[in-house]
Amino acid sequence: MSERHTARVIVAGFIERDGKLLVIRERPADLPEDHASVMNQPAGHVEKNELLTDAVVREVMEETGYKVKSVELVGVHQATLSSRDYMGIYFLFRCELVDEKQYPIEAPEIIETLWLTREEIMNRKKEHRSETTTARFESYFSGAGYPLEILTQLSK
Repeated sequence: MSERHTARVIVAGFIERDGKLLVIRERPADLPEDHASVMNQPAGHVEKNELLTDAVVREVMEETGYKVKSVELVGVHQATLSSRDYMGIYFLFRCELVDEKQYPIEAPEIIETLWLTREEIMNRKKEHRSETTTARFESYFSGAGYPLEILTQLSK
């Protein structure tokens, strides 16, 4: 019998304004101290008893300072990296700004937020945190979308 693989559930938010996507530059704790900052989507782990849609709203606020609402599921990614002892299951959400005000950013690893065009993001692949980051951007830019009703909560 093979060993069970641990999975972590992660949400990522995609927010557009005026043809530009909100991205973060971060210096995650798991990167070497002398590593350059990297580009990513606002994303993070789902907390215990938290709905996926609530998690993405919380993560976007913590990492960007923007209040958003989730409006559509973009896709689901499974990432098993040899460098990690767990599999990441990513739920990708298209979100909309609730208002234009940017509140203070809570996450200490975030260096800045940027509004970039699709071309700017994809021309800077070397700055992406990982290949899975690039794959998530590509999924968003594919235009795929599913209603939030596809997610069913069975217990709370």
